[in-house]
Amino acid sequence: DRVIPPAVLYRSRDYLRQCHGLFQERQYELLLLSCDIARRRDGNFAVLGDRAQAPSGAGYALENRIVLSRVFPSLYRDSQVHRLALFFRSLRRSLAALSRQRDNREPLIVLLTPGPENETYFEHAFLAGYLGYTLAQSTDLTVRNRRLYLKTVEGHQQVDIVLRRVDDIFMDPLELKGDSLLGIPGILEVMRAGNVAVVNPPGVAVLENRALMAFFPQLCRYYLGEDLILPNCETLYLGEPKQLEQFWDCRERFVVKPVARGMEPRHLFPARWGEDEEIYYRQFLAEHAEDFVAQEILPGSSVPVLKDDCSIASARAIVRTYLVAAEGGYQVMPGGLARMAEDPNQLIITNQTGAASMDIWVLASEPQREISLLPTMPPSTIARRSRGGVPSRIADNIFWMARYAERAENTARLLRNAVSCLMHTEELVAPTQIAALLQLVTHTTAEYPGFAGDDSADLLQHPEIELARLVYDPQPSGGVRFNIQSLIRTAQNLRDNLSDDMRRIIALLENNPEFSHSLSQLHDHLLDTIVYLSAIAGLSQESMSRETGWHFLELGRRVERASFTLRLLRAAELTGGVSDSFLLENLLRINDIRITYRRRYRHRIDTGPVLDILLFDESNPRSVGFQLCRIRELTELLPATASGARPPAEKIALRLYTDYKVTELSELVAGMSSGVLGQWLQKLDETIIALTNSLTESYFTYLEEQSRIDEAISGENTGTNPLPGNGGYG
Repeated sequence: DRVIPPAVLYRSRDYLRQCHGLFQERQYELLLLSCDIARRRDGNFAVLGDRAQAPSGAGYALENRIVLSRVFPSLYRDSQVHRLALFFRSLRRSLAALSRQRDNREPLIVLLTPGPENETYFEHAFLAGYLGYTLAQSTDLTVRNRRLYLKTVEGHQQVDIVLRRVDDIFMDPLELKGDSLLGIPGILEVMRAGNVAVVNPPGVAVLENRALMAFFPQLCRYYLGEDLILPNCETLYLGEPKQLEQFWDCRERFVVKPVARGMEPRHLFPARWGEDEEIYYRQFLAEHAEDFVAQEILPGSSVPVLKDDCSIASARAIVRTYLVAAEGGYQVMPGGLARMAEDPNQLIITNQTGAASMDIWVLASEPQREISLLPTMPPSTIARRSRGGVPSRIADNIFWMARYAERAENTARLLRNAVSCLMHTEELVAPTQIAALLQLVTHTTAEYPGFAGDDSADLLQHPEIELARLVYDPQPSGGVRFNIQSLIRTAQNLRDNLSDDMRRIIALLENNPEFSHSLSQLHDHLLDTIVYLSAIAGLSQESMSRETGWHFLELGRRVERASFTLRLLRAAELTGGVSDSFLLENLLRINDIRITYRRRYRHRIDTGPVLDILLFDESNPRSVGFQLCRIRELTELLPATASGARPPAEKIALRLYTDYKVTELSELVAGMSSGVLGQWLQKLDETIIALTNSLTESYFTYLEEQSRIDEAISGENTGTNPLPGNGGYG
C-alpha cells in the first residue's frame, strides 16, 4: 500500500530473497524481540532501535541479577523484585512448542553460536547451560536428506529447533554469504521442508532497518488506527526529500546513522562538524541519502556509579528490553540490561566501546514466589545415565584439554626438578652431571638448541635464563606457559561443559606471572602451577561422570603421560644418563616416584630397577605400563564408528599393549649398548602417535569436505581436507 517507500525495503542489504518461503504458518513467527530504549528530556522513554535477528544481552541481564542477588541477598529479598525466571520459562515453553517431530523422543534444541571468538560467547555458554540446551557451532551440525543433525561421537542426532546467535547473512553459505564459516550449508532448505525451526528465522534482519522507524507511526495508525504506545525517538529517513530538508534545518539535534548495521560511517554528529566537514557531508549525503537516517539525540537516563576512589559519579545509560512470544501475546522481561558510560560526552553507548552493564529491578507490590527453571519430573520420564551424544568438537577439545594440562604439568615437574637441583647442589655433584641434567631438559622439551647447542657454554654458566624462558615465555611450544595458554583456549570452547570449580582453577592459571630469573621465584611459581594442574586432574577423577566425554579426557591424559615418559627416557639415553646414578635419581624425582623406589631398594640406584618402576610397574600411576593398560581399557569403552564397526584405535591400543607386555626388561638392559632400548621406546612412541591420529580420524574430524559445484562439474576438486583437532606439537 506504499505506506513504506519500496526503496526502503528493496535497497536494504538485509532484504534476502533467498529466505522467501521459510515462514511457517504459526501465530508468532517473530518469537524473540529486543528494543533499545532511552529517556527523553521530559522523562518519558522512546525506542532507539530494534534487534530481531539474534537479540543479545538477555543472558547478561540474568547473570547480573544472579550476582546482585548474592551480593545483596537481604536487599534483593526485601525489595520484592520481579523474577526473571518467568521470562526464560516462557522462552523455553515457546521453543518446545515449535517442535514438529512425530516420534516420542524429546526434541533436541541447540543454541547456535559463532564460537568463543565472538564477544558475546560468554552469554551463549551461560544461556545454553541455564536453559539446558546444547551449545553448538556450525561445525557441530550437518544437513542430510533435508534434515539437520548434530554430529556426535556416537553418531548423528536429528536437531528439531535452533536458537541462533548468528546473523542472517552468515546462516547458510550455500545460499547466502558463500564464504561464511559460521553457518550451516543447506539449513534454508531444511527450513523450507519444515524439518527444523530456527528462532528467529533468517530474513527478519530487514526489520532492523533503521529507515523503517521513520514510518512506524504511520504504519501503526494505518493498520491499527492508533498511535504507538511506546513511541520511537524522532527518526528522519534522508532518502525522502522532505525529511532530508527537515534534517538540515535543525541538524544539531540529530545523529546520522546508516540504515543497516555494519555500514560505514557508523555515526555522524552534525553538531560537531566544522565548516569544511559540513560542506563535505552535504555533498556526501546528497549522493547517498537513501542509505542514512537521522535520529534525535536522547540524553538517556542518569545513573549513579561508584568510581575507583569510592566517590559517586553520574553516568549516562540506555536500556535494552526483551520480549518473547507466549500464549496469548508477547511477554516482556520484568527487567532488562542497562548499559552505561561514565563519560557524559559519549553519546553512543555500546558494549563494543567499553560500556558497563547494570541490572534493572522492577518492583512488585507483593512478595514474589520462588520460581526455578529446574523442571519437576513427570511420571513418564525414564531415568537414564547418559545425556546423549557428545558433539565431535566437544570430544576433541576435552581430549586436548587433558593433553595440554598433562603436558604442562609434566614440563613443570621437569623444570622444577632442574631448578631444585641448581638451588641445592652438593659439592659431590660434578659440573658435567649438572650439564647432563640441563641437556635432559632441552631434549625432552625439544626446545633446541638450548643447553644442547654447540655454543651453550654461556647458558650452562647461567641456566636460569633458559629455564625462565621455558617457564614464562608463551612462545616456546615445549614450555610451560605455552601449554597453559593452550589449555585455557581449549577450556574456553568447553565453558558449558566444565564445572564451576574447574573453571575457577583454570582462571587462576590465566594470571600471567611476573618474569623473573630468580631460582627461588621460579621454584615457587612451578610449585603453584603443579598444584593447580593437579587440582584439575583431581576434579576430573573425582567429580566427572564416567560417560563418553570422560573417556576421551582420560585417554588424553594417559596418552600424554605415556608419551612424556618415553620422551624423557629417550632424552636420558641421548645424554648417557640411563646408567648414571645422578640422572637416574632425577628421573625418579621428575616422575614423583622416588619415595616408593627408596622404600623398595633403599639407596641403591641401578638401571634395571629404575627402568622397571618407570616402564613396567603397573602399580605406579606414572609408569608407561600403567598408561598402556588404561589406554587399552578406555578404547574398549569408546562408541562404535558411524558404520557400526569398532574403532581402529582399539586394535592399535591392543597392539601397543601387546608390544609392551611381550618385552622383557632384561632384554632391554642387556641391549642398551646396541640401542635396543632406544629403538623400543621409539616404536612405542610412534604407535601412540598412530593411536591419536586414529582417534582424530574416527571421532574428531568434524569439518566436512566441501567443493564448489561449478568446479566439481568441470572435474576440478578444490575441496578442503578435513582439519585436525586442536593439534599439539608437530
